[in-house]
Amino acid sequence: MPSASVPAQFPSLPLNRKLAAGVAIAAAIAWFNPFDLAFDAATFGVPVLRALSIMVLALAGLVFAGQIGLGVEPRDFKRPILAPIAYAAITGVGCALADWFMRPALHGNYLQTMSAPLALRMTAFMLRAFNENILYRLFLGSLLIWLIGLVWKRPDGRPATGAFLAGFALSQALNVWINVTSQAPITPIGLLHDTLRYFAPGMVWSWLYWRHGFQSNEIASTSVHLFFQPLLTLGL
Repeated sequence: MPSASVPAQFPSLPLNRKLAAGVAIAAAIAWFNPFDLAFDAATFGVPVLRALSIMVLALAGLVFAGQIGLGVEPRDFKRPILAPIAYAAITGVGCALADWFMRPALHGNYLQTMSAPLALRMTAFMLRAFNENILYRLFLGSLLIWLIGLVWKRPDGRPATGAFLAGFALSQALNVWINVTSQAPITPIGLLHDTLRYFAPGMVWSWLYWRHGFQSNEIASTSVHLFFQPLLTLGL
């Protein structure tokens, strides 16, 4: 992997094709729905701006990822598809338990959203998760780690472990605040719920990106809704 002081190298041709396909999917999702409040505001609600912006952010994220030594391809898993799905299943159960046991903290708008038909809900949240990873992990997470790593680094010049943890935590905290916490009355139980339901899973996805490649993170964070949404329907 490239060090923090060495520019990212262009990936091989097969990986370039995968990246092109992923960026195209992200652009299509952004065109039809921004899903993220900050992203929508920054692009003025214009579909073409959303599509172009998500492509620019994805490519910029890849550059910063290369600078801090993170990759795209799954690595260090014997089963690169099944292993992230297993993480998704465990995390999905945890998210469902958080909603079940803290139902009084759930905002009315959330309950209304989760009353939509299951297939529609799963599809929408999986599409949202796909682009959320690009915005808050590939781009913002990598950018923050690179910035923090300029001063908090190891002897070999790469960002220190603390820089990775801080960058991913700040990025996920911003995500949760913008799209969830700030949209409802703030209460202690509400903050606890948002930490368990949104922040903690986001850190699981960040860890997968850090240790096992961005695709592992994408597989897990999108497939979690195959487990979480049916469980939520049963519990609520």
